Amino acid sequence: MPGQHLPVVLRLEPSALPSVRAAFDDALAELRPHLVRLGRDGYVPDAWLGDPISANVQAHYNSTVMDAPAGPYAALVAYEAELIKIRDNLQLLEDHYRRTEGDNTALWGRV
Repeated sequence: MPGQHLPVVLRLEPSALPSVRAAFDDALAELRPHLVRLGRDGYVPDAWLGDPISANVQAHYNSTVMDAPAGPYAALVAYEAELIKIRDNLQLLEDHYRRTEGDNTALWGRV
């Protein structure tokens, strides 16, 4: 059906977990400063012409782009949360494998 998403399955060898998790860490490190800056500077602060039309545009932009629960800024924040969730789950899997399979340094971290 349209609009429904099938679950996505990522299959990894245990030895690939550290490098995949590191890639998510890198993505988060790159995304965070942009989100912080956008959250601080993404709002239109004033009605730039001081007239009712620019005031309406300012209010509309701020409410639909920056403040809307389903707006673009909220989507980026949700994307960051999903990246964190995936990265944390990869860490849990790695920890589990290390506990159950041992910390075989000859295999871990090699793809």
